[in-house]
Amino acid sequence: EHPRSVLLQLLPEECDILCTHPMFGPDSARDSWRGQTFVYERTRIDKVLLGESGEKINKSGRLAAEKTDKESSFVDSQGTIRDVHENSNAHVEGMDRMERFLSIWEEEGCQMTPLSCKDHDTYAADSQFITHLMGRILGQQGLQPTPIDTRGFQSVLKLIENTNADSFDLFYGLYKFNRNSGDTIERLRDALDTITRSLEEHKSY
Repeated sequence: EHPRSVLLQLLPEECDILCTHPMFGPDSARDSWRGQTFVYERTRIDKVLLGESGEKINKSGRLAAEKTDKESSFVDSQGTIRDVHENSNAHVEGMDRMERFLSIWEEEGCQMTPLSCKDHDTYAADSQFITHLMGRILGQQGLQPTPIDTRGFQSVLKLIENTNADSFDLFYGLYKFNRNSGDTIERLRDALDTITRSLEEHKSY
């Protein structure tokens, strides 16, 4: 949500906005983009804010509930009732630009996933961020290969290698600019406490 907010705040209203996040990098997609997830939200077209499904939303961020008697009317981001046919050329051209950009990734075989920025951040905190968090935590323990490594432990070492290969700035960005990341850390602490207590309780068995 942070980049979306910055773009809406700083870019002029006539500038269309398409928020995207390729969920891969130079390591995970070294050989091909095929099958890799590409997340996007059509945020603004022709001065009108949109939801992830392309529906108009009002300035509070909710789907526009106010409608006129005409099905072709809607409430724009400023709360003004507008007709979908006004400035239709600008809307069509803006949509076409977005579709042409998205087609680059689709033609490379990416899994195209329309998703609101809010939902993206919710999912990312419990997938991307926690992956990097665990990799950093385990990396701090200085784990090294042993003569009796299991495949599971080899996977752990690979996680450490992959996550620590990225810059700390990237890791910090996943934390600072996603309001859900702090909750992920707290739940991890709670889970560790719960597991530790369970181990202690079994000492009497």
